[in-house]
Amino acid sequence: MQKLMQVLIALMFVAYPFLVGWSLARGSFMAVSIMLIALGLLRLLVKSSAFLWPLSLFTVVCGAMSVLFNDHMWLKVYPVLTSLGAFAIFASTLWRPPSMIERFARIMQPDLPASGVQWTRRVTFVWCGFFILNAAISWWTIVYASTEIWVLYNGFISYVLMGILLIGEFILRKRHQRLQHNNE
Repeated sequence: MQKLMQVLIALMFVAYPFLVGWSLARGSFMAVSIMLIALGLLRLLVKSSAFLWPLSLFTVVCGAMSVLFNDHMWLKVYPVLTSLGAFAIFASTLWRPPSMIERFARIMQPDLPASGVQWTRRVTFVWCGFFILNAAISWWTIVYASTEIWVLYNGFISYVLMGILLIGEFILRKRHQRLQHNNE
């Protein structure tokens, strides 16, 4: 049951920009604000990873600020804070290893060699740069772009970019491992 709840919560977060865009087009964002608070609280209660706690708190804060100030801008700020939170989480693992990407890599390859550890550390730096750039672009869409552009970037383009980075890193890591293996 807990896994199903985690999947449903994740799907709601993926759909979030579209729900915001839909609600703003109808001039009614309060329901989405309350939904955001509920999602954040649910994610905190479903015992997700401790790494997600700051992101869950951002969720509750953005929803609450939107309700409190009757201002939909707080709904648009959530993706910015999510990217900054992800940056902080990934960056913190550079000071307290293993790096985030090493953790992910070890799921598929528990016996990751030292060269793989170095590789994943560098890739974690790349992800940190991605999250900062993503936050900046997301902020730009709030300040300078229409709601439609905000939805397009935060609900589609940013996910495509993350997917490209994820798949690209996986392919390059496997290539790097093959080259390392051939040199031994």
